[in-house]
Amino acid sequence: MQRRADVPRLGSLEPSARAVVRALLLAGPLSRAELARRLERSPASITKTTQPLLAAGLVAEDAGRIAEEPAVPGESRGRPGVPLVLLAGRHLFIGVKVTSDEVFAVRTDAAGLVQASGHRDLADVEQETVVAQILELVNELREPGEIQALGVGLAGRMSRFDDTVRHNPFLGWDEVPLAGILERATGIPTVLSEDARALTAGVQWSGPGRGMSDLAVLTVGVGVGLGIVIEDRVLAGPSGRVGRIGHMRVAESGPVCERGHRGCASAFLTTAAITQGIGVPRGRADLDLDAALALADDGDAVALRVFADAGRALGVLIAQLANTLGLPAVILAGDGLGMLAHARPSLDAALADHLDPHATRPTVVTFSSGFDEWARGAAVVACQWMLVDPPPYRTDLA
Repeated sequence: MQRRADVPRLGSLEPSARAVVRALLLAGPLSRAELARRLERSPASITKTTQPLLAAGLVAEDAGRIAEEPAVPGESRGRPGVPLVLLAGRHLFIGVKVTSDEVFAVRTDAAGLVQASGHRDLADVEQETVVAQILELVNELREPGEIQALGVGLAGRMSRFDDTVRHNPFLGWDEVPLAGILERATGIPTVLSEDARALTAGVQWSGPGRGMSDLAVLTVGVGVGLGIVIEDRVLAGPSGRVGRIGHMRVAESGPVCERGHRGCASAFLTTAAITQGIGVPRGRADLDLDAALALADDGDAVALRVFADAGRALGVLIAQLANTLGLPAVILAGDGLGMLAHARPSLDAALADHLDPHATRPTVVTFSSGFDEWARGAAVVACQWMLVDPPPYRTDLA
């Protein structure tokens, strides 16, 4: 369903209306009474806020789902037991994930439902090359209707809603004003976010974290990443550096990472650390993760030890998250999840060993997330940007 010309952009709504839309996206259909409770507003104010949203075609009453709850005192208009549902298909977003050798993009609705996708290989990581491939994908995906915002997720030290690529180790970029470059070329408001944080937004919005107010997404693969949701909000911190756990020490001894840290998370958990730890003793410089897993499947002692060490490091990280933040759920994602076939027993043992006696053991969930899923997270970030901290209306981007 495309956005009607008379349906307002999400970013143009008043703060109270944006809060209602965000609540409906996070929790699904909600009655006016439940909206009043969740947003800590009076029933009358919720009615006043939702009436223009209904009239504009942003939300609709889901008459087939009457909530079994009493009318709320002071609710004078509307039917408090009839859930309201956001017509998410009327709002389109594009999300992009940039790696060191590929660009992935998806078009989604406001709920994060993927409508179309595409990807391009990168011949190099020069700015001109990367921007050109992003623009090709945006032009390919934007055809059905107006795109309200473009989100780009990539490694670095970006804040939740940023405009500049900062300290990206895989592209070698720093202080690159990518959002402005893309805005001027596409006419679409553009926002950047650190990629693990963007993935977390997608997991929370419409992935395995839907309905959870507090969770962590821990990613393993080329790097080690972390996204945190507390009270329904994806955390970034004042400098955008929440979740920098790649070099957190998880053992007093062990291998050394590329920065010279002994026993840090990256020394055990990155794909390169695992393949080198198994390949070097075997004289195999070309070993990839699949080949490493095959060796472990065959009972190779070195491979089994390296995977066990990786599982132990992952268990320590999860325990630290549970001990310090009290998170009830940790979702594991990334292209290195194959390690769990041999690492899960040591993960569980380390989690039990390092969990504080008074902490609650978190639920650990695995989530198979290809790069399209990371791009979807970037589209969700773009939608959240419109609802949480929208940019001023720009006539030159209209």
